[in-house]
Amino acid sequence: MKYFSKEKDTFLKVVNAVIIMGFVLSVIILVATGIQIINKEPVLSYKEYAKNVCTIDKLEYECTDDSCIKELDTERKKTCTTYYLEYKKEQKRVNKRNTNNFFISLASSVLLFIMLHLLNKKI
Repeated sequence: MKYFSKEKDTFLKVVNAVIIMGFVLSVIILVATGIQIINKEPVLSYKEYAKNVCTIDKLEYECTDDSCIKELDTERKKTCTTYYLEYKKEQKRVNKRNTNNFFISLASSVLLFIMLHLLNKKI
């Protein structure tokens, strides 16, 4: 098919150019989101998260009393659990968003290809 041949109107050439640019853009997005899906960041287990993240944010102990230290440990554990649950939700949200973007881009690529084919099909 000749998308920009001399027999075509200027309007048809412009439409072909716009569709081809949209198709190329949707394929680029398709590849990028596909790579993000394949290389998605794994969701850490609670033990890994607590070891990697929560130990960095240790609370200062201001008391030497055993009961006080136990209370602070409990508070830190609650905070770490809360942060972990938020982290886990965010990771799932990101992975779902990437999957949705992949399918949207795939659908738009197919539709643009079909439009380009039908627009330039010889009757």
